[in-house]
Amino acid sequence: MTAQEGGQISLNVQFMMKIIKCMLHRGLMKALLIMLATFSLTPLSGQEPVPVEVSDHRTVIEGKEYFLHVVLRGQTLYSISKAYNVTIEQIRSENDITDNGIQEGQMLKIPVSAAMQKADIDAVPVPAGDTLPLRDADAPAERATAVSREVPAAQGDEKYIYHRVRRGETLASIATQYGVTVRELKRANRELLFPQTGDYLRIPRKRVSTDYRQRQTVGVTDTIQLGEQVPDTMFIPEKKEIFTVPEARTEVRSLTGSVRVAVLLPFYTKENSRRSYIDSTRKDVRGDVIYREVTLPSTWIYEGSLPFLEAYEGILMAADSLRSLGLSIKMEVYDTHADTSQIKRLIWSGKLDNVDLIIGPVFSSNLEKISSWAAERNIPVVSPVALRDRDILSNRPTLYRVFPSEKIAQWVMAGELRSHHGSNIVFLHGDSAMYDPSTMMLWESVTQVAHEVSPLDTIGPVPYWFTGMSSRRDAYSGVASLENLLSPERENIIILATKNSSVISSAFSALHSLLRKYDIKVIGYPEVRDLETIDLKYYYDLELFIPAECYVDFDSPEAQTFSSSFMKRFRTEPMAGSFAWRGFDIAWYFIGGIALHNNDFLSDPGLFNPVLLCLEPDFRRDNRSDGYENHGMFVLHYRKDMTIDVRRPWPRLFPAEESPVVHEDDSVVIDPFSGSSVRSQGRSGGHQR
Repeated sequence: MTAQEGGQISLNVQFMMKIIKCMLHRGLMKALLIMLATFSLTPLSGQEPVPVEVSDHRTVIEGKEYFLHVVLRGQTLYSISKAYNVTIEQIRSENDITDNGIQEGQMLKIPVSAAMQKADIDAVPVPAGDTLPLRDADAPAERATAVSREVPAAQGDEKYIYHRVRRGETLASIATQYGVTVRELKRANRELLFPQTGDYLRIPRKRVSTDYRQRQTVGVTDTIQLGEQVPDTMFIPEKKEIFTVPEARTEVRSLTGSVRVAVLLPFYTKENSRRSYIDSTRKDVRGDVIYREVTLPSTWIYEGSLPFLEAYEGILMAADSLRSLGLSIKMEVYDTHADTSQIKRLIWSGKLDNVDLIIGPVFSSNLEKISSWAAERNIPVVSPVALRDRDILSNRPTLYRVFPSEKIAQWVMAGELRSHHGSNIVFLHGDSAMYDPSTMMLWESVTQVAHEVSPLDTIGPVPYWFTGMSSRRDAYSGVASLENLLSPERENIIILATKNSSVISSAFSALHSLLRKYDIKVIGYPEVRDLETIDLKYYYDLELFIPAECYVDFDSPEAQTFSSSFMKRFRTEPMAGSFAWRGFDIAWYFIGGIALHNNDFLSDPGLFNPVLLCLEPDFRRDNRSDGYENHGMFVLHYRKDMTIDVRRPWPRLFPAEESPVVHEDDSVVIDPFSGSSVRSQGRSGGHQR
């Protein structure tokens, strides 16, 4: 008797015992159901069970990976569980299986993690013709595996090298590693348009670069002990990236060449084309609704498209200014709406295949698709707005996040403590137990910096849950409890670790009432700056410190020149919060950087440090598989004398004797932002900083 037959008999005995127990308790129906389940689990004696092949199809549901197995006629839960190395209970828990068992054609989800945990080793697929030495013919699960960095020709495949995809790798990075083109890689792997981690790619041997052939290779390992970890491809230590820290501003006098730019913004042209609507707000004397057509004024603009139209105006101004320096810019503009189908159609059309830069789109769902596609073609994609997705840069090495994430803002907030040695730090939060990951990240950053600044301070930052009122809704009681945390002998730094407007308003009111007794300063999120429910005087009296992603100095010659040129072109002035300032800076920085330094700029953006209007770019990334994030944030300090001190990531201007605007005989000869390509080029001689 084989081990399988013995296991089968044991299983049948267990089911028969259950049937007898049910009969003794007069559970005849239940016993019948168990008998049916027994026949569904075990094949009839003398009948060969249908073999089960492990499915090649996988899916991810709610972060968990599954095999997708279609039940064939004759297959049972027992045979399927054995093929996938999982238990019957694990299959039942993941699928809707009735007491009648599984049905032919039913789709089953098999948890990959369970299968991998039960397997002794992870089987490595090899090309047809390869043979795997067995350690024990009766123990196929304990099969040793022959692995090679490069599958030898003697083992049956002289045409391809096999590469297993590691986390963070893209078609572009793999093609670069072997010295082949992405097109050649796709042609050899037509069934894997979007390879996942663990997939194997075929690398055409004849196309592999000489540099790769000369690398040291590892011979075939005849036998691998169970549990031994063997890398799939030759390990090449990754060089640490070095980013340039600008020491001075970049002066741009002239530019040559051409840059092709694609602008992908949701202009909502369909919504803006509607020039009338039906008004049904009025009723007649009988109470019936009155319908009337209302014509919109000629100046009306759909509200959802307004910020992106402003950004586009700034992009046009930057392109005009760069053209005045001799650069040829071909700009293609697309209305992407908020629908991912627009992005898909644009990708399939091939219109973006040869662009040098993509600005947009703005929604994370659209940005994910376009940046993943662009990464395989080494095309830079610039996100022109703030994003909610924290992990948008993961595995997208050509994506540039202009507006810093919350994590960067928290680093800046915590870093401000380095300028306040010996202060009493109160961490005021609105999350009762600090369950919110955002609150916890800020708390960890604050405690780390506080320990660096004052390593001998045994108390450290004090967390305080603040809701604005006590349980009895007594405002004065809430102030008293907060006062107990303050020190009359030291400076008190309050970290506002919340974005809740009501909590922030209550905190400012409570802290302001304690200013006569205590020295108090507040550090808050960038969102505090935009709250309209707080008396602006509180900001100055409490000397608020907040990070800001952008800041416009309206007294600077650059801002004044831009406003003047903008007024001439669009017959209006850009407001303080207009996206035109940002659109100009993004286009000028990236197009100008590509024109000056080509691909060197894309891998090290610090090479280009021009004078901009509202941004101070400082792009970095943690590893080569992820995209770049801007760390350049201002720190705004509201002072008691009703002024705002602005601390910048980089030095602001040239020395006084090298001012960007020079007047000779009342005529501007150096215009930092021309705005008009032909006229300004004649006046300034194409001389610009």
